Amino acid sequence: MILKMEFEKKVTELGYIFSSHRGGFYILQAENESNHSIYIQLIESQPSKELSHGSKNGNDIQVVGVFEIKLPPDGQEPDLFIFTFGHPFKKQAEYLIIPKEELKRRFLNKNLGYELGKSVEIIFWLMPDGFVYNTTHLSIEGEWYYLSKGTYGRMADETDMNYTMFLNSWRSIMLR
Repeated sequence: MILKMEFEKKVTELGYIFSSHRGGFYILQAENESNHSIYIQLIESQPSKELSHGSKNGNDIQVVGVFEIKLPPDGQEPDLFIFTFGHPFKKQAEYLIIPKEELKRRFLNKNLGYELGKSVEIIFWLMPDGFVYNTTHLSIEGEWYYLSKGTYGRMADETDMNYTMFLNSWRSIMLR
């Protein structure tokens, strides 16, 4: 509930008003443009379980975001999916603001068993250095290979596992 209130406050500060909101779905309109609206789905993190959602290799993680989402049928998707989770160390909300095209490309085109209209669990890790990774279905070997930090970063940095560019990217709303 607090994350939802913080989200609503933030979009109001950005100059949007809610023309509608229900069940995590929002239609936002720019205050000065009645013909410009954005359809958004806000998904709040569920409580995480360290044993099943955390690192199996001792990687340091600041926040684990566990999300249950039903992917809407084709043509009914929001313009933006916004995943939000609380950051206990900074005492603030964090947001992954992902355009529908990008989320569909990363999930549906990778043949990970995701289907439109079906519910899925998505797990994101926010690392101490500010990088965010999708760790859904990541094996212990995959974690070691992709997320262990080396001299030049992590192997996952140049892959679709990296969601850092979407972290608090409010500009995505402004460009719509």
